[in-house]
Amino acid sequence: MNDSKLTPEVNLSARVAIIALTAILYTIGKWITAGIQTPWGVGQLLIGIFLPAFMAVTADTLSVAIGAGLGTFVGDIFVKTNPLLSLLAGVPANFVAFLLFGWFVKKYKSWPAFVAGTVAFVTLGNLIAAVNVYLFIPVALGVTLPSSAILGLTVFWNTTSIPAILIAVPILVRAVRPLFGRSRILTYIPAWSSSIGGMQTLYAVVFSLLYAGFGALIFVLSPTSVATTPGLGYFAIAAVIVLVFGPFSSMIAGSRAGSKNAPT
Repeated sequence: MNDSKLTPEVNLSARVAIIALTAILYTIGKWITAGIQTPWGVGQLLIGIFLPAFMAVTADTLSVAIGAGLGTFVGDIFVKTNPLLSLLAGVPANFVAFLLFGWFVKKYKSWPAFVAGTVAFVTLGNLIAAVNVYLFIPVALGVTLPSSAILGLTVFWNTTSIPAILIAVPILVRAVRPLFGRSRILTYIPAWSSSIGGMQTLYAVVFSLLYAGFGALIFVLSPTSVATTPGLGYFAIAAVIVLVFGPFSSMIAGSRAGSKNAPT
């Protein structure tokens, strides 16, 4: 089967199943790290975000976006986070991020596109969530955050979410590869190359550097934004992970055949 030629049809029952599965996986992912909150006392680590990201790569885009929004809301209720704040901040951020991310990685199926989509749209989603937390936390919790928390929360969530996606999603894609072409849920096959070098690797390096550069810029230009985060050392570790796994972890899930059809 030619990966780049695949045009799956998703019926209503499959869409409902995708929404439910994405929501359940995201709820579980949030529950695992529920005890670890951000330094501001709102929001959580986003390591579990790799689960809806995997679904966005392999399943119907709109269904996954709905499931991600539902999953973050149910997960926040399950772990006793304020449901109003989740509804106003987490739900729209996750819906928009995974709608754009899922569309992008399916339109541009190569590994560099996956890295670019992860960095761009996860950052966008985290920024939306941070802005909405800042705007609505007085309504939901009756407290006020400094405006610097917007960038601080965005960097904090980027630090925990983007490395998790770049590491875990290729592993999951590799694990479920035998199901492609057989499952009514996992119907999209990423055309990721297992080879290293050339323009595709260069593009992945560039977007990995953009991730590292964005966080470093916040630390330099707005130190008050990240004064209460775990610190520069924690971000540096995450940046190294992205710089290593961004260009090269396609080898985990990639294939020689896929590389011939993967657009740059």
